[in-house]
Amino acid sequence: MQATTFHTFERQSSASVFTGESHQAIAPLLDLALAETNAQGAYLYHFDPAAGSARVVASTGLTLIAGAADAELQGAPITVHFGRNAPIVLHDAAWSDPRFEALPEFRKNRFEGVVSLPLLDAGQVVGMLNVCRSRRVALQPRELSFLLGLGVPIGAVIGAVAARLSLKREVEKLARRLENRGVVERAKGLIQERLGWTEEQAYFCIRNLSRRRRTPMRRIALEVIDRGVLHISEEEGRREV
Repeated sequence: MQATTFHTFERQSSASVFTGESHQAIAPLLDLALAETNAQGAYLYHFDPAAGSARVVASTGLTLIAGAADAELQGAPITVHFGRNAPIVLHDAAWSDPRFEALPEFRKNRFEGVVSLPLLDAGQVVGMLNVCRSRRVALQPRELSFLLGLGVPIGAVIGAVAARLSLKREVEKLARRLENRGVVERAKGLIQERLGWTEEQAYFCIRNLSRRRRTPMRRIALEVIDRGVLHISEEEGRREV
């Protein structure tokens, strides 16, 4: 069998981040998928239902279409797989099947066969593994059984990464809220000090400007900090108090 190369793609702002331990856990599993099924490529997807997108986070065997490693896949060609919890097995012209024809490995390599496994963690579909063949060869029962068993540990790894990503997002969200609050508090203090307004008047001033300009309160607060408060009228501060 041809030698295979494992690829892992990192993107800090993406739906998933696969490094270190995740790489070490997944690499031999994908290599096994090729060795045990005489396949020519294995492609691991991580799903981000909240963003309606998916990304190829690892692959082995024949390469993807250029640029696919950095691309988020969106729309019906990928979201059709989000709710799927049963494998798909095709032996002939898989590359032309509507469920796969838009995926980068099929666009590049025109695979004839595929075993597409949904990857579950705690009952939720977190990704899929596509194990592909270039030739029209029927899959043996033992090969399918092996791949079905392989989906369990890979799903657990994907689920663990997804959990870390979710926690990271929550921490970042809280950090932004704290940062925004600090900026608004500083701007309120400047307005109170320089115009002699109450805290409530200063808050309504920033909020009213935000609504009227359809601009986030943080941006209004930064404007107050950068430009001062001379451009703010007394009427602005007393509205809706």
